[in-house]
Amino acid sequence: MLETIAGNKMERPDTFGLALNETAYNTDVEDDIAAAVQAVVDADFKVDPETNVPKPRDNYNLSVALGIIRRMETSEARSNVFAEIKNKNPVYRMIDALYAAAGSRVMQPLVLFAYMLKCVLSIGPFDYDDQEAVAISNFHNETNAIARLVSLLPGASIMQLSLKRDHMFRRDQFRTTLSMIGAATRLFPYLSRLARSYGFMPSARIASGLAFYMRFSELFARHPKLGTAIVASNYSPEALGMAAAAHEMGRKVIYINHAPVPANGATVPPVLADCAVFYGDAIRKTYESASRCNADIALIGQPGTTRPMIWRDKINKIGIFLTALTSADEVENLVSAINDSNPDVRILIRNHPVALLKSDFSSLATKHKNVEITIGTPLDDEIEACDLIICGNSGVAMNVLRGGRPVAYIDSLDRLNHDYCGFVQDRLVCEVKNWSDDLYPMLKAFYTSPVWRNVMQSYDASYNADATELKQKAAQKIRRYISPQQAQG
Repeated sequence: MLETIAGNKMERPDTFGLALNETAYNTDVEDDIAAAVQAVVDADFKVDPETNVPKPRDNYNLSVALGIIRRMETSEARSNVFAEIKNKNPVYRMIDALYAAAGSRVMQPLVLFAYMLKCVLSIGPFDYDDQEAVAISNFHNETNAIARLVSLLPGASIMQLSLKRDHMFRRDQFRTTLSMIGAATRLFPYLSRLARSYGFMPSARIASGLAFYMRFSELFARHPKLGTAIVASNYSPEALGMAAAAHEMGRKVIYINHAPVPANGATVPPVLADCAVFYGDAIRKTYESASRCNADIALIGQPGTTRPMIWRDKINKIGIFLTALTSADEVENLVSAINDSNPDVRILIRNHPVALLKSDFSSLATKHKNVEITIGTPLDDEIEACDLIICGNSGVAMNVLRGGRPVAYIDSLDRLNHDYCGFVQDRLVCEVKNWSDDLYPMLKAFYTSPVWRNVMQSYDASYNADATELKQKAAQKIRRYISPQQAQG
């Protein structure tokens, strides 16, 4: 690998293949990146991942980021999701089988390296124009969260990156390809240990966290004006890779939550950002009690339009909104129970928006002509179309409540832990065992209680509040971590 210093090229064979050809990217910075990656490569791989979770007031770094990813991706809940994806998708099932049959000595590490390369080439577009911050998002709800934060900062110059296949074929990715290939032999010991320790998906996700860190370290080093990283996840490899690179390079990190944090999840990852933007104070309390949060907090409220709770004289349409690990038999039983007592009602079954987790209910729709199956359609439109909505362990319950529709929580609709999100214990949602003719009056009594309004406001700071004032306060705080001088002015 070559580096340009005062017009002279110097070969540095001990680097990780990060292409260098600009004077701003000096040897000290390169050595810092290499040392951080090498420390992970050389580390005892069999240490308890929990030892990598930092102490209060610590920042993100590479070891912390990979430790969080490892804990998330090797958890029982995540393993169950991977199993569901393989069960529903023959392509993933075939890839997993081929990977398992390959040897961990050579072929599996090569597959993991190929996955790392695919991940970093998927990032884009890198259209640098003296931006002061950079954001990364992957899924639709993360993109919406980033867009919402950006809307609070008119005039701020923010590079917005995403992960798409189209980015892989951009001409400016050629240098990245060469960089990663140059790093292959140095990363091989770490990838070999991953292959021997975990299956394909956990290993690939952990390896991608390392790849993202390397790519974003290079980005920050090349562009010193990029002073802030903005992420909408505190557990995904791309977000943690960016956050770790930012803190290692002396930049700030802003985190905005894209969904409620599951209070009763087996693993609640910490928030170690400089500034965190939450829907409400309940999320802050969850992080502080179940994990760790040392960020400066701004409250912004739930996205979407707040509507008053609407009650009908007659139920015309019932929504069943699903999440991961759906129990198909329980959904079918619920539909039958509803139709037995309300044959004229329409039923809308909304699949999890991630297509890999889609359940096939085509036979159910054929059997019951009043059933409609959807995936990826506008959430607000479907909330408004229903009179009440039944959910399992899904954060979508908050969207429904904000949209003015009552929620009935039925635990058996999925295989996640009971009250995974903590909504029942906080009395945010009403739990029922199954459909009954007195369900609607029960929900009305629950959601018209003054106590419930207070709980809702703790989860959604903008509920029945001055949203404009809330946004102004949040924007002023966020500005301190992107444009400090403007915030002071």
